[in-house]
Amino acid sequence: MSIHPLRFGDEGQAATRELRTRFAAARPELARTLETFEALDRQYGGEGPLPVEDAEELVAAAITQMAHLEDTPEFADLTLGIALWAARHGVPLRPMEPVTNALALRSNRATSPQDLAAVFGLMQGLIAHVGTQLSADLECSNPERPWRILHANFAITAIRTEDPTLVDFAFDALDAALPDERGGFYAEALALAMNARIAPAVRERIAARHRKWILG
Repeated sequence: MSIHPLRFGDEGQAATRELRTRFAAARPELARTLETFEALDRQYGGEGPLPVEDAEELVAAAITQMAHLEDTPEFADLTLGIALWAARHGVPLRPMEPVTNALALRSNRATSPQDLAAVFGLMQGLIAHVGTQLSADLECSNPERPWRILHANFAITAIRTEDPTLVDFAFDALDAALPDERGGFYAEALALAMNARIAPAVRERIAARHRKWILG
């Protein structure tokens, strides 16, 4: 029989404590921020709104610092840890570019269906969290805008899982979020699918969306 140690605090508090333990020493410039995250969790709990005025500024400063650390080994994990702390507390995420890049990096590094499904879940949760903030998508002329990249990468990650349920979910999300670009996305995806070893069920789903938005 294995012995399971007791944990103090809720799951959110445990996640923040692990984040601080893993990265405070490696990134001393963020140590105080991570300690503040942990202190806020201890005082108010690991999830739910925070009755403090500067939480958004705290997160924005941390994410901005991460934008300068994209070449470091801890970039993806630390950036996503900060983003998940914000999501647990309903704190807006600005700027979004580092978070978008961290998700893309995590997806590109995934080597198994389980890894890809985990990234898919992260993307789904963070897309939902920033939906109110980004869904107006007023910079439609900018192909690098986070709302577009998030949904394109979400769909690509779903394709790579080869799970039809996840593919359908991500395609529905992309269709709703990027109505002016969905045809182009499926045309490109279909061209790639013809030359790649993609499961037939997934290739057919791409072809069906292509028929709907390009040929229909």
